[in-house]
Amino acid sequence: MKSKVISVIPISTFSFSLSSIAISNKVCRRCNILKAFRIAALTVLILMGIAGASPFAYIANLESNNVSVIDTATDTVTATVNVGNEPSGTAVSPDGTRVYVTNCMSNSVSVIDAAKNKVIDTIYVGSYPLGVAFTPDGTKAYVANTASNTISVIDTATNNVTATVKVGNLPYKIAVSPDGKKVYAVNSGIPPDYQGNVSVIDTSTNNVTATVNVEKDPHGIAVSPDGTKVYVVNSNSYPYYKGTVSVIDTATNNVTDTVNVGSLPHGIAVSPNGTRAYVAIDIPGRYSGKSNIDATSHTGAVDVIDTTKNEVIDRVSVGNYPYEVAVTPDGNKVYVMNYGSNTTSVIDTATNNVNITVPVGRSPTAVAIGPVIKSSSTIGLNGTSFLTPIKQTENQTNDTGMTANGGTAGKQKRESVPTQASIPFLSSIWVLVALLGAVAFVRKMK
Repeated sequence: MKSKVISVIPISTFSFSLSSIAISNKVCRRCNILKAFRIAALTVLILMGIAGASPFAYIANLESNNVSVIDTATDTVTATVNVGNEPSGTAVSPDGTRVYVTNCMSNSVSVIDAAKNKVIDTIYVGSYPLGVAFTPDGTKAYVANTASNTISVIDTATNNVTATVKVGNLPYKIAVSPDGKKVYAVNSGIPPDYQGNVSVIDTSTNNVTATVNVEKDPHGIAVSPDGTKVYVVNSNSYPYYKGTVSVIDTATNNVTDTVNVGSLPHGIAVSPNGTRAYVAIDIPGRYSGKSNIDATSHTGAVDVIDTTKNEVIDRVSVGNYPYEVAVTPDGNKVYVMNYGSNTTSVIDTATNNVNITVPVGRSPTAVAIGPVIKSSSTIGLNGTSFLTPIKQTENQTNDTGMTANGGTAGKQKRESVPTQASIPFLSSIWVLVALLGAVAFVRKMK
């Protein structure tokens, strides 16, 4: 019979000194702290995914033949994209994937891939294209061909012109109603009287269904977010130089009010909630018309209109010869193109003060701001967070939009300055939530 041999191991083998236990506890606490910080970091990454990417502003620089891309989170230029000759209008597609730039001296539209900041297509349109606009669903685009007195209609899926609509004299800017059923083209008029009007186009038939007379030499146009009003900026140049904004009731196509603003106004944009309109003014006071205007010496302004009262409630000094304006989708900032200063003024709408001035290219004339893209966050095996766009949640109505074509879409490659990826800045409250969660975890582990 085999005997069972039992190994005898001294008890001391299983005993631990107090110092060893203390060291072990310290190690555990360190591990817990590391876990807590990992949880905090993971929380921040998830919140970044929920927050989504900040929109970009795209500025057309007329004399530089390029587009400056500004990250609205940091207000810095992150890329510069070369386009056609004398870009004069910009727009971002509703899904934020494309930027369309009209080139008035090339009679073309440059199509930019917003992810790569690279021109991927060139579309030829009518003579001297200026204003551009998208339908809300992004399936059509409209461009004002100033010298042709026409509006080109583009199928954005193919970048082909599908229709050409005859409008008034010298169409300047374009705006589309929020429901996409109407397009409003502001026509500046011709000498000697420069009588201006607005052509109303039915997007289902591409026919002009109404013409609304406004004042002389109108430039800017915008539709209210609810679609009930159209705002038209009248420069009323020689010999009066009395800037005004005509307010049109879209139900009746009648001018129901007129707001006095500064001399030689240009662009206009309406806030997302519809309570404010911002008008770029070349000369804040009244211009007599007795001297030549030096675009580099006149400090311009933005007149702020309370749309509930149709009156100017504030005036914000900006750079020289401001030309166009746009409001961010959240309504917190207004971007102003200063043609004479080669800069962009960024206005805080809460205080109506210029917070920062951003240098851009030469003679900036147009601006469009992209939509807010919400993102989902996926954490990779190596801890990397990949932000995946889901959809656009906000849109903006102002006098900037998109582009069109005049026949065959020509392909043209352009170089661009590499872009820097924008990481949205998290609200301090969310960072605080993450840290408090980490502290609570550490206390619980203790």
